Amino acid sequence: MTVRGDARATRWTALRIGIIGLLFAAGFTVVAGRAVQLQVLERDKLGGMARDQYVREIELQPRRGAITDRNGTVLAADGPADSVYFDPQELGPRGETAKVTQKLARALSVDSRALTRKLAKGSRFVWVKRRISPAESDAVHALDLPGVGMVRESRRYYPRRELAGQVLGFVGDDGDGLEGMEVAFDEALKGEPATIPSLRDARGMQLFGDAPAPETVLEGARLELTLEQGLQVAAETALGRAVQESKAASGMAVVLDVKTGEILALANAPTFNPNAPRRGGEMRDRAVLDTFEPGSTMKVFSIAGALEEKVLKAQDAIFCENGTYTVGSHQIHDHHKLGWTGPSRIIITSSNVGAAKIAQRLGREKLQRALLSFGFGERTGVDVLGEPRGSVPLPRAAVALANMAFGQGLTATPLQVTTAMAAIANGGMLMKPWLVRRVFDPTSGKVLMQGAPTPVRRAVSPATATLMARWLEEVVSDPMGTGKKAKVPGWRVAGKTGTAQKPDPSTGGYSDKNFASFVGFAPATAPQLAIGVFIDEPKGPDFGGDVAAPVFAEIARSALEMLGTQPSEPLPPAKPAPGAAALAEEGSPALTFAAAKPAPEVEEVESEQAGGTSAVSVPALSGLPLRTAVHALEELDLATDVSGSGRVVGQSPRPGTRVAPGTRVRLTLAPPG
Repeated sequence: MTVRGDARATRWTALRIGIIGLLFAAGFTVVAGRAVQLQVLERDKLGGMARDQYVREIELQPRRGAITDRNGTVLAADGPADSVYFDPQELGPRGETAKVTQKLARALSVDSRALTRKLAKGSRFVWVKRRISPAESDAVHALDLPGVGMVRESRRYYPRRELAGQVLGFVGDDGDGLEGMEVAFDEALKGEPATIPSLRDARGMQLFGDAPAPETVLEGARLELTLEQGLQVAAETALGRAVQESKAASGMAVVLDVKTGEILALANAPTFNPNAPRRGGEMRDRAVLDTFEPGSTMKVFSIAGALEEKVLKAQDAIFCENGTYTVGSHQIHDHHKLGWTGPSRIIITSSNVGAAKIAQRLGREKLQRALLSFGFGERTGVDVLGEPRGSVPLPRAAVALANMAFGQGLTATPLQVTTAMAAIANGGMLMKPWLVRRVFDPTSGKVLMQGAPTPVRRAVSPATATLMARWLEEVVSDPMGTGKKAKVPGWRVAGKTGTAQKPDPSTGGYSDKNFASFVGFAPATAPQLAIGVFIDEPKGPDFGGDVAAPVFAEIARSALEMLGTQPSEPLPPAKPAPGAAALAEEGSPALTFAAAKPAPEVEEVESEQAGGTSAVSVPALSGLPLRTAVHALEELDLATDVSGSGRVVGQSPRPGTRVAPGTRVRLTLAPPG
């Protein structure tokens, strides 16, 4: 009985051990299976979920390449700026999220309701505001809000503020170019974006695990324009003053190198500050993008076409009807009551009747062909998106033929008109205007694109161009000339006035508003520059000879001095003026626009010195006369220390540095070499 009982107990013990062993084996199998499932089958999924808890990837926008003038002066460049992001799931209760949202919206001057709607989408990463100012960055740091972090990006700065603002354009919050050169060369200016991994600490703050990509990887190509910043300053200053004094709607000015077609200045008034594009201002580069009926400047090209077609000779006499000429049911009037006169006097006095009669000799098809040969009715091909063609219709009616001869019934841009005048100055050869000299690789400095002079076609023969140039000089020098106010003391210049009535869309006729212009070249005998000045809707005296010709004279004098062009006539005695400023204005700078030297390295734009909303960027002043430089600094509430005399050759702080108002800028001057 005992033996049998022991055996039964032994079997029961063995059975229990077996059952427990099976249970352990089953449990191990389940654990092993689960481990295989988690570590092998669902490894990627679970790894991603884990990384989502502590790892974030932030895409950094590239550092855009700088834009400079022809001498390397920085007109646009990127500087460091903070961007604020938000992880709403780090905040917990909805009420806490609302409090943080309101504080953040106040600190960054954003709409709290818009920010709340953005957060309601449930994303774990939301940009609150990109590329904020140093003052806003300090405010966010001071709040020390949970779930809020910042990452360093690049922000676009324009150290010369309004200078060439419409030409440069601006970039949006996403770093894409939106206007001007910024959009036309957006792909070249952009660098390669980088995705930077970062770790999140217990408070949800970002900690970069890896160093950001090298700056050269995150930088776009450098753009060197044909503009000369000193001449751009002169053009904008003279144009802005004329628009303000004449209470005009706007103004435009174009300066071209007649031999190469390079655009040396492209001014618009009112100006536009790309640093604050949403604060108003005219963003549109109207000198290139707007078309107008140009008026009497077109007489140059219609009469040149008649000479070229040999339907008109220099010695021909044309009866100008004593100032009133009837064409069909329309009457054409002149300001000067001329009888029999030659084509030179028709140009000098700007006779509408004479131009209409010459157009009748030329005929409809030949007049249209002559204007087309000067580039009207086609895009110039300049590097500005959206450039219009203008229109040169075939004038079917007799009055349309007469009107087109003196610049009504067709449209053209200011750039087209100036380019056509440059063809007269260039011996009849029409050149393509261009705005980009070179594009540089940011790492190697290798030239990726090189601009070059490009002949378009021969508009007229050298003989015709020479004859027209002589007559255009008399427009300025003759006592009866309409362009007397375009005279430049010391230099002989040539050009043509224009005054066109603006069409009235509501009536289909013409309004009482005028478009005034003066387009010419200098020097008259060996032309280097073509200059066009256009004033839209001036009040008071509204003829081109009154409001546009003086602007031409001011720009031409500045340009000739900058070029170092020797005067062809004795200069008038200089007006006495105290101090070094007066002496500095008398010298001629040693600037050569056609120099093909490589641009110096672009200086960094330091955005955080003297942080705060009142800080200003020190402008680039190299090459400017002292008076112009001091005026530019005074506009920014900056003081000046001066050493030497002549033109500015050095400055401290360097261009683009952010300083507080009242800071002294040291200028070093030297006479022209």
